[in-house]
Amino acid sequence: MSLPTPLEFLEGLGPHLIYLGMFGVLLLSALGLPLPEDLTLIAIGFLIHRRLVHPLPAVTAGILGILVGDQFVYSLGRHFGPRIVGHRWFAHFLSPARFEWIRERFHRLGAKLVFLARFMSGLRGPVFIAAGILQMPRGRFLLYDFAGAVISVPLFILLGWLAGPHLESLVRHLGRAKIGFLALLGLVAAFFAIRLLARKRVGMAEEGPEGK
Repeated sequence: MSLPTPLEFLEGLGPHLIYLGMFGVLLLSALGLPLPEDLTLIAIGFLIHRRLVHPLPAVTAGILGILVGDQFVYSLGRHFGPRIVGHRWFAHFLSPARFEWIRERFHRLGAKLVFLARFMSGLRGPVFIAAGILQMPRGRFLLYDFAGAVISVPLFILLGWLAGPHLESLVRHLGRAKIGFLALLGLVAAFFAIRLLARKRVGMAEEGPEGK
């Protein structure tokens, strides 16, 4: 009995669970899951290409997942304030030097920096948490974040939809590579099993004359 492919697995889930999964993955991505948000959105476009989901609810789930995650990151900065800067849990994310650089950009650009950060994957998190630290009004943060999301989310999803045929070919090749890898793994396991069995038989043969 063969295991289902990822696409077959998703087909079995149905669209409603897929939408919930999209929302969850994008939310966790904003919270630090090592899965780039942009690649997730491109994957959603691929699922639209495969007709596993419909465009409008998929885009809606993507925007909501992103906005909720961004609100959480913003709230961390707003609640903990400047003491979060350079903290050992956030040092790789928002060092004092990086925070000063972002604060200078906020002085120059204001809330527009939140909108621009939506299109810069390496700066999104640090800018959003810095917005909270600097006590930007929550409504203004949400407005500019939403303005960026309604542009960036459909854009990356469209990219995944347009690249659908190429991604489908890549998925097929990866499936074949997986089968080859599993076959190779089986051969290696069989080799070591035979080798272990042969050693046991040799050991039993050597012990036989001594036992007699």
